[in-house]
Amino acid sequence: MKKVIKFILIASIIFSFAPQSANAITFTQVDQDVTAYTASQKRSNGTARTNAAGLVPKAGDVAMKFATSIPFGSTVTTPVVITNGDGQSLRGFTVNDNGVDPDLSKYAIDVWWGFCRTDNYSGTNSTLLGCSTSDAKYVSAIKFGRKTMDLNFYLRDN
Repeated sequence: MKKVIKFILIASIIFSFAPQSANAITFTQVDQDVTAYTASQKRSNGTARTNAAGLVPKAGDVAMKFATSIPFGSTVTTPVVITNGDGQSLRGFTVNDNGVDPDLSKYAIDVWWGFCRTDNYSGTNSTLLGCSTSDAKYVSAIKFGRKTMDLNFYLRDN
């Protein structure tokens, strides 16, 4: 069983850096903002939180500005490894969400940092995505800050 898990892990790492197809459009954007975000597992109405692609957020997901028109499922790579709030170290990310701060650069990415809590928090110092500003994942995402990196994009073929 350990060999199977190891094989799957290695294969997923290899494929996370590969373009989606031989005909995929690839390009680099320099000096782009990279930030981090987190949310509660449940929305205020009690339903499971999903991203704009309709999926439950997971390690390796990023959000981008809606106006960039980068298709969901496209890959973004960073020049350095980013260790998210769950302790996973990644360089390859999948665009599955939108809603990045409009003040950030045009091709900015917002890295999914992990869930801050199970239930939506709506008390004092709550965030728009159901976290408390004292939740460890929220604090960690804020501490990650706003970094500038050259980003490589591999657009998903439709």
